[in-house]
Amino acid sequence: MTTPLDQLRTAFEERFGRPPTVVVRAPGRLNLIGEHTDYAHLPVLPIAIERAVTLAAAPADGDAVTVVSAAFEGEARLERIRLTNGTAPWHRYVAGALHQLLDLAPARGADVLVGGDLPSSGGLSSSSAFTTGLLAALAAAWGMPLDREDLVRRAIVAERHSGVESGGMDQAVIVFAQAGHALRIDFDPPARRPVPIPAGLAFVAASSGEEAPKGGAVRDAYNERVVGARLAAAMLADQVGLDIGAPPFLREVAGIDVVELLVDDLPEKVSAKEVAHGVDVDVEHLVRFTADRWDPVAKVPVRRVARHILGEAARVDEAEAALLAGELEAFGELLDASHNSLRQDLRCSTAALDRLCAAMRKAGAYGARLTGAGFGGFALAAVRPERVAQVIEAAEAATGGPAFEVHASAGLTQV
Repeated sequence: MTTPLDQLRTAFEERFGRPPTVVVRAPGRLNLIGEHTDYAHLPVLPIAIERAVTLAAAPADGDAVTVVSAAFEGEARLERIRLTNGTAPWHRYVAGALHQLLDLAPARGADVLVGGDLPSSGGLSSSSAFTTGLLAALAAAWGMPLDREDLVRRAIVAERHSGVESGGMDQAVIVFAQAGHALRIDFDPPARRPVPIPAGLAFVAASSGEEAPKGGAVRDAYNERVVGARLAAAMLADQVGLDIGAPPFLREVAGIDVVELLVDDLPEKVSAKEVAHGVDVDVEHLVRFTADRWDPVAKVPVRRVARHILGEAARVDEAEAALLAGELEAFGELLDASHNSLRQDLRCSTAALDRLCAAMRKAGAYGARLTGAGFGGFALAAVRPERVAQVIEAAEAATGGPAFEVHASAGLTQV
């Protein structure tokens, strides 16, 4: 029987006239809880899922890298000696990956064919799976496989070339996930530990019917919250006389005993220029991104962003404890609380996501919330195995689908 991987290898040979030398599987990600916390260096609790991006690659003569994707029109053909962002939005991810390999292989060419069954633009981390998988496939094709820690570091920076100053959750779980486990990820100090998924707990991923692309208004809305978190960290540190890094992260003030009270006194909106002047820090530490810069005079939400992020980090601890104890109803209540905070404080939910989560709860889910950055895309539900079909049916009725069961799966593999 012909498998999807066999079909990918055959399609590569038909397209490029030779077989691939490497095939990489990079799974999607479903974040159970810990949303919009990683860019504040606070913990997350995601799983990798069985749906994945697959990439077949082989070295090529010259210095051009050609990438053909079944999911997007037109090929990306980027020359390494004159590296640009290409002509289509998805080409930026290719350029970002190639930038991160210049020190390893400055003048090597390659051909890449991209397939898989992971939905794109939906909040299941298709862009991170593509970028991380592309880095791994190219390095292997050129005979210089990356250490996994190095792969994660390079993939984080590579994806930020798209203009979104994202955290490091997606790349870490894509590379280090274990089947049957969630992955607790801490960023300061860096640490990871697998958390077993208890018996009697299943997960459903369901589309809101709205795409969540990492460009345009969604990119700006995401970056606005990144800046808001930095401004909150700078102001909170100033109030307690704490010296923190550049850029500042909420992780550095999260352990302060009175932080919740201090958050209530933060301004609703303020600009980076105002904060820099008030707390005597370089404004560039607040607005500079990897591949962009935020407008220092634009006012951004601060109080509610900090309230969500600090509260969400606490929910990660509670959710991990609930999974370890098998307290599934408590785990579901934490998902609901997370969604309410994302809707009310971070304001990254939509009417379709709210309707979807409500439908899945009504159908018997322990709890449900949006997953990923929000502004559209997917939601997840924690479900008793015997209720999976009912929850999927309710989700599809609410938004038109798709909805499907997902399982905690292994991370990136060469197949």
